[in-house]
Amino acid sequence: MPTQPHKPPRPIAPRGSSLAGKAYWAMVQRVALTAACIDVGYIGLFLWLGSVPLALVNLGSIALYLGAYALIQRRRNVPALVMIWTEVIGHSALGSLLIGWDSGFHYYLLLFVPAIVIANAGRYAVPIVVALLAYYVGLRALCDHLGPLDPLQGHGMQIVNWIHICIAFALSAALAGYYRRTILIAEGRLLKQATLDGLTGLYNRSHFQTQAQHALALCQRAREPVALLLCDIDHFKQVNDTHGHAVGDQVLQAVAQIMSRNLREGDLLARWGGEEFLTLMPCSNPATAQEVADRIRQAVQATPLELGDGTAPLQVTLSFGVTQVQGAQDLKAATARADRALYASKRAGRNCVSVDWG
Repeated sequence: MPTQPHKPPRPIAPRGSSLAGKAYWAMVQRVALTAACIDVGYIGLFLWLGSVPLALVNLGSIALYLGAYALIQRRRNVPALVMIWTEVIGHSALGSLLIGWDSGFHYYLLLFVPAIVIANAGRYAVPIVVALLAYYVGLRALCDHLGPLDPLQGHGMQIVNWIHICIAFALSAALAGYYRRTILIAEGRLLKQATLDGLTGLYNRSHFQTQAQHALALCQRAREPVALLLCDIDHFKQVNDTHGHAVGDQVLQAVAQIMSRNLREGDLLARWGGEEFLTLMPCSNPATAQEVADRIRQAVQATPLELGDGTAPLQVTLSFGVTQVQGAQDLKAATARADRALYASKRAGRNCVSVDWG
């Protein structure tokens, strides 16, 4: 009988440890570093245009962005976000007031809207966006009322505006692309969690059943035989009790790797439960599957597991049950027949292959 491995209680994930949260803060960190690099170029630009005050503003911006980057590295995310907000709000105000609204410093405020919505789901996003809108409108009104306090000479305003337009477009595209890649990675990980066994990397039970139904339907239309192999690690409970669950996990992983190497690309292999593995072999009859099972059995027996603690290698053996699947509707019954054949191998002394020809 397969034993059910002990399952430790699921740890409570710390706040902010979700994949989406990590992706968001990684994006914020990249933005901070990119903005600091841009401000280095701005210092040279404004010195060339004769605006020393704006050059000094950008020097302060670099300090704030690098400080925020360092804080995120230490997982002090809230102070880092405060520093970034301070820089963007202050810089947009000082730049717009010093050389005029048409300089385009206010574009960077608009880049914050998607970040606010992503980071503040639910009821918090709307009031924050409304507050930002109020600040934006108020800053525009103040600039219109005061006019540029330190206007640039010649075509300086147009140069700065065009640079801001290009940077704003580039940052928008880069951030959107970065977050899209993050979402695709997250979807890939979720798909992996939904289809694969986390320990062995094999198909899990539910995904195996889905794939098996498809393979059986194809073989049934082509009138090809299909074999089913069910195997169990002998004395696995004793391995866990004697050596611990960590060694038991190593045994499961080693067996999964050996089985994968000895099966064809089109064969379906899953961790069926506990120490049981189930294999569907399309276009194979039970006699062929018996040969494959015996080859796997011998390979596992010939590969003792090194424990790395100075003790003798751990000898592992497998017992197999083999049967034929008559069609897509027969999978459940075929699994029961393979299970009976597996028990016949156990009664025969283990480390052998039995076939149910029914």
